[in-house]
Amino acid sequence: MKAKREALISLFTAMREKKVDEDIVELLMLINSIRGVYTTSSCSGRVGIIEEPDLGAKPLSRWLIKEHRPITFEEAKESLKKAQRGFLFLKSQPPIFHIVAESFDVAKKLHELGLASGFKYTTFKALKERILIEINGTEYLTAPLGKDGKILVDDEYLMFAVELGNTMLMRAKSRLPRLKENFEKLRDELGEDELFQEIKTKFQC
Repeated sequence: MKAKREALISLFTAMREKKVDEDIVELLMLINSIRGVYTTSSCSGRVGIIEEPDLGAKPLSRWLIKEHRPITFEEAKESLKKAQRGFLFLKSQPPIFHIVAESFDVAKKLHELGLASGFKYTTFKALKERILIEINGTEYLTAPLGKDGKILVDDEYLMFAVELGNTMLMRAKSRLPRLKENFEKLRDELGEDELFQEIKTKFQC
């Protein structure tokens, strides 16, 4: 499958360049080793402060701080010194996995797997010659902090927002072991993909 070969090469290249979130590397390797399945883009969950030049202007936004682990109040406070123009938000986002299935039957299994693992925003849609499944959690937080370089909240609110964002991030990440366990069962059911082993060997991972 040409698309999976290209996706695997991109994944292993990103891993070599340290561009893959470390705490989901093992899980991504597992998912991509399954016959008829591969990932496109994934994130292990993150918390940080983002500056948006306008509401919904995501392509032009910039993170003042972004981590895949809990952040400290001091880190958040320091990052706000870099604020310039636009709306300031503290954001916490759960892990998300975009997975392609070769068949509708496999897509159904992935959809059920995501839901059973506690990722309640799991959905899938048909694209050209493939089906894309998005395994996603519900733990999203967006807390306004200020605008145009001016912080409009006090330290007490900022500390509360940071603590809440961290709590939601770790709650979402706590479902990753169950997700991994369910993917191991799916691999036992569908079998391992020889293409994955071929590409893995070439990259000597």
